[in-house]
Amino acid sequence: MSKFDTYREQYASFVYHGFSMDVKDGVLSVVYNFETPGLSDFHPTWKFPVKRDLDDQAMTCLRELVFQLGMVETISYYKIVCPKKVVVECGSMTPDQILWWKKLYYNGLGEFMYRNGIEVSEDELLSIECQTPDERGDAKPFQDPYPYKGFLVPVGGGKDSVVTLETLKGHEDIMTFHINGGSAIDNVIQVFNDQKNDYRAERTLDPNMLALNEKGYLNGHTPFSALAAFASTIAAFLSGRKYIALSNETSANETTVKDSFVNHQYSKSYEFEQDFQNYIRGIVTSDIHYFSYLRPLTEIEIASIFATCREYLPVFRSCNRGSKRGIWCCNCPKCLFVYIILSPFLSEDEEIGIFGEKLLDKPSLEQDFRELVGIDENKPFECVGTRSEVAAALKAYIGSGRKSLLTEKYREEILSRPDSVKALLSGWENKNHVPEAFQGYLKEKLIQAREAFEA
Repeated sequence: MSKFDTYREQYASFVYHGFSMDVKDGVLSVVYNFETPGLSDFHPTWKFPVKRDLDDQAMTCLRELVFQLGMVETISYYKIVCPKKVVVECGSMTPDQILWWKKLYYNGLGEFMYRNGIEVSEDELLSIECQTPDERGDAKPFQDPYPYKGFLVPVGGGKDSVVTLETLKGHEDIMTFHINGGSAIDNVIQVFNDQKNDYRAERTLDPNMLALNEKGYLNGHTPFSALAAFASTIAAFLSGRKYIALSNETSANETTVKDSFVNHQYSKSYEFEQDFQNYIRGIVTSDIHYFSYLRPLTEIEIASIFATCREYLPVFRSCNRGSKRGIWCCNCPKCLFVYIILSPFLSEDEEIGIFGEKLLDKPSLEQDFRELVGIDENKPFECVGTRSEVAAALKAYIGSGRKSLLTEKYREEILSRPDSVKALLSGWENKNHVPEAFQGYLKEKLIQAREAFEA
């Protein structure tokens, strides 16, 4: 019997008991109360700055948003033993909303299940027990008449959020947003606006979860971007910001495991973005608008624009292993991907100046290279672009006369691909939720980047 089956037999349920929240000295403090009976209780915490007045109506809306953040937070703790039942003792949900959460659990844990050898259907993974709004006496959606304005732009320290910031800069009122932070995030924000208009939320994981991970309980990827979606909504609510402008691109829609639903970037996908917008409208009626500003673009188009933002080249970090320490690890698929996707737009010396070494000369990255370019079926479990974009960037690399260990070894395979950077820089995905008023800024940046590449 597998660990997954053994734990599900041993632990029947996961319980979301409730939460406490307190607003004091301009800070919202939240403590959640979760439990896997017979195993452990868990008390993760959050802190959010409060930048507006909160009357009774606003507090009612805020309490609902905090409850919803708790729902997405449960996923990290549920996955430890994956009980068959999640019991929600606080808040309320309609049957359709419960189905929404079952879908997020399943798709958001797709990579986790794949890498742990877990094969169950969406219906089999879990059931969710929760009172309905009628049973609880909730009048959803709660009304929120606050006059929101301006942008809240989540910053992760990588190239994508830089493109959003620099595209909107000079046109719109921008507040940066991040969870916990890190040196790369701080450095990017410092370059952007000297941290003059920044919103930082603080999240603390429960040490019991970390201890169970160390003991060998089930562990793996969770949908962090879904967590960020709910957290950024609370941040927008508490800071009075109207537009939450994410930096998720259309390339995020491609699955990681070929011919399957497993996508490392599921909660960055257009599907999740649509689902989240529809879900949040049934929770609170407000003028807050969540969307991805870069959804019309692909990774290679974003890279072309980012390469023109030269003041960020020394400080951005897209490496998940090294970003908190402000370094590129230079030994992971994300580092290799960024090196490849920027190569049509930066010289070899510029790239070596960023990374400290020539990544395409490293034999240790050959497997990652094969997965990125599509020689092997599955992509790396990282936030990377499509196989066709990687192939196009490498064709341009070879076409410019540059050589490396890996491109020379797979030269014929790369040159046989039909993809080209020039063609890909002419794309615009119409399936997006970017308000028409703000699309022109992005189109102008893309045209400028395309002209620079073709010059």
